[in-house]
Amino acid sequence: MKVSARNVLSGKVSAIKRGAVNAEVDLDLPGGQQIVAIITNTSVDYLGLAVGSEALALIKAPLVILSKDIAGMRFSARNLLEGTVKNILEGAVNAEVTLELAGGLQLSAIVTEASIAGMALKSGDKVTALFKASSVILAVKG
Repeated sequence: MKVSARNVLSGKVSAIKRGAVNAEVDLDLPGGQQIVAIITNTSVDYLGLAVGSEALALIKAPLVILSKDIAGMRFSARNLLEGTVKNILEGAVNAEVTLELAGGLQLSAIVTEASIAGMALKSGDKVTALFKASSVILAVKG
């Protein structure tokens, strides 16, 4: 499978909470962090998702927001993953920031150069990546 999404994270389904139309699917990642995805009940059935099954979470890098200090703050984004800045590839307007998450996973974010400067972001910094549950696409092998 080849996809244009920069972030493809493998995990194990730990919970499925169905609503009238959509379901909330919790995916445990290696290293102890978790991703929450909101998908339709039809998609849950089509993918054959069940607690304990393996799944891939796809998140486009421009949908990932980075913050250096979220202590005491609340967000509408369900997904908050802690990581360390591994690399910053700077461009004229935007930069690609690669984080290393617990368990050795990597997560990329596309942010503006102004944001890099405003946060004084550099390699080795601890940051939190935020993205909405509705921004996660789930996939299964097979």
